[in-house]
Amino acid sequence: EVCPEKRQLFLNVSLSRNTIAERVVQLSINLKEQLVKKGKDFIAYSLAVDESTDISDIAQLSIFIRGVDSSLSVTEELLALRPMHGTTTGHDLYEEVSRCVNEMELPWKKLVDLTTDGAPAMCGHRSGLVAKIREK
Repeated sequence: EVCPEKRQLFLNVSLSRNTIAERVVQLSINLKEQLVKKGKDFIAYSLAVDESTDISDIAQLSIFIRGVDSSLSVTEELLALRPMHGTTTGHDLYEEVSRCVNEMELPWKKLVDLTTDGAPAMCGHRSGLVAKIREK
């Protein structure tokens, strides 16, 4: 047993589906608020973007952030994991990354690096994600 002196407290914790779902939502909101707050102090940040397909054959876009604040403290986090229903063109990827950056209130002018795999939708010279972000 872990913490036997707290047994009764653990028994009083509701583990219903609704309670767990509500708690996960609260944790998610709190994590987002913390990251938005940290993001406001970034002097520079970079993104790493990858697209893969899940077991249901739905494309998933993973967006990671690495930010540096004025004290040179580094923050590395999963910024978002977004399902990509339909197509995954460079434009679609750009729209999702842009939506995520804007939701997190990250200034585009502080984006200093973008890392992707070599897929054409990511690196295409005219319409890939990298080209779209360069235009921005």
